Amino acid sequence: MDDSLPTATTAQHQVRTPSDKTLDTASAEVVLWRTGQIRAGHGPRARAQTRALADDFNERNEGVATAFSYEDGFGTRGRLHWLIHLRSFQDYTALTQRGGDRGSGVFGRAAGEDDGWEELFEPGSVQETVLLPHRWGIFGTATEAMAKPEMSPIERVDGRARFQLLPAAQQTSLPVADLITSGSAGLLMHRTARLNYGYRAEARVLARTLAETYNLNAKGRTTVLLFEEAFGQMDRIHFFIHMADIQAYQELMALDASPDPSAPRASYIQEWISPERGGGTWDKIVVQDSTLDSLLVPRIFG
Repeated sequence: MDDSLPTATTAQHQVRTPSDKTLDTASAEVVLWRTGQIRAGHGPRARAQTRALADDFNERNEGVATAFSYEDGFGTRGRLHWLIHLRSFQDYTALTQRGGDRGSGVFGRAAGEDDGWEELFEPGSVQETVLLPHRWGIFGTATEAMAKPEMSPIERVDGRARFQLLPAAQQTSLPVADLITSGSAGLLMHRTARLNYGYRAEARVLARTLAETYNLNAKGRTTVLLFEEAFGQMDRIHFFIHMADIQAYQELMALDASPDPSAPRASYIQEWISPERGGGTWDKIVVQDSTLDSLLVPRIFG
């Protein structure tokens, strides 16, 4: 009997582009998160079409955008997820002009081409959210310490000031080679949480601290990266928790239970709100009942 553990399948196998031209949650400046619910009875065709569409998209946009597909692990059966990683914000417009159907966004068939794709999903179930890697000061959420000139996220392009987006890999002190990403994760946990508006800056300091604490403690097994919604609900943050395999989840549970001062528990009991503002820990910062976890499993293309 073979007692060895099975190897987790990653999303990286879905693409044929070279690794240096494949974008993921660590290297992209923008991530489009699209979801859709497969209509009952259309599962095999919807999954086959997902593969064909992703293959076509990745081939046409090598080095500019990369799409990976996933499915709910323990959530709603037949709920598909696509993470479409863009090299830059400006590329979104460029991609819609490459012969694509603007009504379907960048991840759509060519204009005038009808392959029955939309019939495969429940009406109104397809949603798309634009996610930007968190950076200090995003949407004005800077504390006094972050407002130092050397930390300024403002750059000038063609004489105009704009916010400089940086890939999420720059959120952590770990080298890129040690990061698990949307392409290399065996499982991807997507956690969302709403923040108390009055403590927006403190909340982001807490979120980044927690993410890096997990990264340093679970190096090589789990990587946590933080994203913000660009055009969705203000102050709803997104953690992508990239796990090597299902065992990594239990390892994270052990980390949460650890009393070690370097473990995440220390951050949960720390006072993040200054005494002048009344003081308080994480439970005063995060809106109650707003945290939601979804487990995304990379689609297996045989």
